[in-house]
Amino acid sequence: MHRRPRLSLLRLLVVALAGACGWRTGFQPFAPGPDTSARPVGLITTGSAFARAGVQRRVAEALERASRRRVVLLDAPVSARDAAVKDLAARLIRENPSIVGYDWREPRCATGAGVLTAITRQVDAVYRVSLDYVERSRPATATETAELGPLARGFRAVGLAAPGTVREATTKGSVDALLFTARRGSRPIPVVRTATQVEPSALTPRPDVAALASEALRDIPPFRAPEWDTVARRLVASGCPFVALALADAGLTSARAGRAVRTAALATIREAAKHRVRRADDDAAHGLKRGEAPELPEASAPDAAADAGSSAGGSSGTPAPAPAQQYSCSTLCGMHMIELCNRDKILWDSHGRRWEPTACGTMREEAFLKECYRQQWLSGAFHDACLVPCEREEEGRDRLLDLLQGAGCLRHHPS
Repeated sequence: MHRRPRLSLLRLLVVALAGACGWRTGFQPFAPGPDTSARPVGLITTGSAFARAGVQRRVAEALERASRRRVVLLDAPVSARDAAVKDLAARLIRENPSIVGYDWREPRCATGAGVLTAITRQVDAVYRVSLDYVERSRPATATETAELGPLARGFRAVGLAAPGTVREATTKGSVDALLFTARRGSRPIPVVRTATQVEPSALTPRPDVAALASEALRDIPPFRAPEWDTVARRLVASGCPFVALALADAGLTSARAGRAVRTAALATIREAAKHRVRRADDDAAHGLKRGEAPELPEASAPDAAADAGSSAGGSSGTPAPAPAQQYSCSTLCGMHMIELCNRDKILWDSHGRRWEPTACGTMREEAFLKECYRQQWLSGAFHDACLVPCEREEEGRDRLLDLLQGAGCLRHHPS
């Protein structure tokens, strides 16, 4: 009698693996497509996890399903160095000659980069997914090898597995969204996941990084249509009149709100220009050269930049500013972010407070200043605009030192 040949062990393993890895077809539920008549949302992806083929595309598709908007890929938030932003600024200055001389880059404006990204890239929200993927191999423990199933033992028997080893794959990063609504911005969602694979074979799939990122996207606040009128008014009130003017100019606000925002923004810019002239006159009266800063009445405390619990006022003594070389870029950038908020007199005025001098790098307890500090970190100003240039090149660190020395926080370093 003719006997039916048995499947080889290898063929059985392949068949089992096919079932385990999801090589299957079946009914896929219908998902409505994005609203093609609406503006898209932007997606910024960074980190080594996106070097793997298809990860960025799948994350974009997941965001498209979640937001019901088309997704455009962005390299980074725009900055004052981008040609599109410079062109926008040049045009607004030509159309509004009264703002000539105003620092349109508004370095103190924590949310400005996000709004300018929305204007110049024509998106209604900006999502950032930053994920790094790292693998390491280590010897397997006796307990781990004892728990191997028949499939894994079969791979070892036919030489397809790495006996006695464990692969640990770690995915780490964060996901956050910049939504232009009346609500305050949310904190980034941390992403940390480690997958342990005992005696992996050449056919053992790597962890699905795209699925992990898509899962994290569901944990952030859902997409909401922008409330540009509210955003524009908030920009004027928080000391970002140029960005508010750009937003009204882009036609994203309602006509009525746009007129009001334009009037308020131009008035704020003109008042800031007058204040700068008055300050220059005061400096000249006190014998200060342009670019110098008067002595601070309180002690400089650069280490307080890393101390979120430090109080305002500093000590009663006034020691000389510290030498610059002993501080890391992280500490220097922390000082700089805090100084941007503490020295922003327009921000103080907009909250009905009289400006008070504060020791360098000292975090104050006022709620509006705490929010300003928080936004400097959440917006990427600390990391993208300060820490990265400082650590990447000597010129970036020197520029930062010059800013802090000009503020009287540090002693001049030898050239």
